[in-house]
Amino acid sequence: MRIIDCLERHATASPDKLFATQSDGTSVTYGAFMADVRRRAGGVSDEHRPHTARVLRTSQTISYLADYFACHLADVIAVPVEHDLPAEKLAEIERMVADVTFPDEAADVLFTTGTTGAPKGVVLSHKALMADAENLAQMLGFHANLTFIINGPLNHFGSHSKVLPVVLTGGSLYVMEGMKRLDDFYCAIDHIEGHVATFLVPASIRMLVQFTADRLAANATRIEMIETGAAPITQADMRRMSELLPATRLFNTYAGSESGVVCTYNYNDGQCLQGCVGRPYPLSHIELRDGLVVCSGDGLMMGYLGQDLTSPPTEIETSDLGRIDNEGRLFLVGRQSDIINVGGLKVSPVEVEDAAAAVITGLKDCICIARPHAVMGSVPKLLVVVADAASFDKRAVARALRERLESYKMPVDIEVVEHIERTYNGKLNRKFYANI
Repeated sequence: MRIIDCLERHATASPDKLFATQSDGTSVTYGAFMADVRRRAGGVSDEHRPHTARVLRTSQTISYLADYFACHLADVIAVPVEHDLPAEKLAEIERMVADVTFPDEAADVLFTTGTTGAPKGVVLSHKALMADAENLAQMLGFHANLTFIINGPLNHFGSHSKVLPVVLTGGSLYVMEGMKRLDDFYCAIDHIEGHVATFLVPASIRMLVQFTADRLAANATRIEMIETGAAPITQADMRRMSELLPATRLFNTYAGSESGVVCTYNYNDGQCLQGCVGRPYPLSHIELRDGLVVCSGDGLMMGYLGQDLTSPPTEIETSDLGRIDNEGRLFLVGRQSDIINVGGLKVSPVEVEDAAAAVITGLKDCICIARPHAVMGSVPKLLVVVADAASFDKRAVARALRERLESYKMPVDIEVVEHIERTYNGKLNRKFYANI
C-alpha cells in the first residue's frame, strides 16, 4: 500500500471529511481533493512517462499538495523544491533528473539543505514513506480527529513527513506560511475545530515561550501534541514548554531525509532529559559505531540521485555523535564535524549553547563557533542575540557560565550580534560561520 492509496480510501469512505485548510481560509474535503488530484494526474501523465521525475515549486497551499499527490497517482516521482529557488538552480535540478528512469518503488526526491556539504538529492521509496507514516502515527498519536498545522517548507523532511501520518489516519491539515508572525500561529489554532498538533523547530519554540507564553498557556487544552526536531532544543525551553502545556505530548524527534524518522522522546515526562531523542520507532533501529549513530529500518532512503538505486543501503552511518543509556534511549551529543578541538580536548558547541540558554535572560538566539588560537589550535566563541543589548553584562554571563562549564569549554569571547544565521528549516548554519 502507498500513501496515495490511503488518500483514495479516505476519499471514498469519508468524502465530506475536511482534508486541508490554507491560511487564507480556503478548505477542501477528502472527496473534492481526490477529484482534483485525479484531474491533475491526467495532465502529469500527458507530460511525463511513468517513473520519471517532475520538479515542483512548493507553496503552502492546497494546490501544491494536489500537484504532489498527482505525481504519485501518475507513477511519476515528485521532486519538491523551494518556491523561490532561483531559475538557474531550478534549471540545474531539472537537468539532473531529466534523463533518469527511476525504479518502480521510487516516490520522491528531497534535496538536503547542504549545511554539511553540497545539497544532495535523496531518493525515497513508497515503502519508506509508509514506514514514516506508520511510525509517526503510532508513536506520536495521530488520529482522524486531529488537525496538524504545517508551518514549514513542504520540500523539507520535517514538514513533508508530517503530511504522511495525517493521510494515513484520515486527519486534517492546516497549511500556513511559516512562523514569521507569531499571531498567525494562534489565528490558525482559533480557526481549527477540535484538537491541534504541529511541528516546530526549536527556534520557533523559543519565540513562543519568550514572547507569547500567556497565549500558549491559554491554548493548553487545545494543543494535543507538538513535535520538534531538526536542531537541538535546550533544556530550559523544554522545561518552560512543559510548564505551559502540562497535558500536551511534547516530542523531541531524531529524523532525516536519508534515515527517515528514527527515534522520539516525550520530554513532558517530568525529567526533560537534555539531548535525549528517545527510543527507536517500531520500524526503525539504531546502534552506535565508534560513537556515531547508525540507522537502519524500513524508512531508509533508496540512495542519492546519481547513484545506483537498485541496491538500497541497509544502514545509514550518520555524522551524529551519541550515547545510549541503560533504558535504550539515544542521547545526541553533537555532530562529529561540529566538535571544537581545544588543545586535544573536545567541546560540543551544543553544550555551550544550552548553558547560555539557561543563564542569559532575554536570549533570543545563540551559536557557539570555533575560532583559531595560536596555542590551543581552536577555542569556543559565543555569539548571542538578546532582547536588550544595551544592558547585556558579559562579565555576569561569563561568571554564570563558569558554574556550568569546565574551563576549557568556556567561550573566550561573548559577542552580541543582531541575528544568527539559520537554514530554511531552522538549523543553525554552522557552515556559514566556518567560512568567515
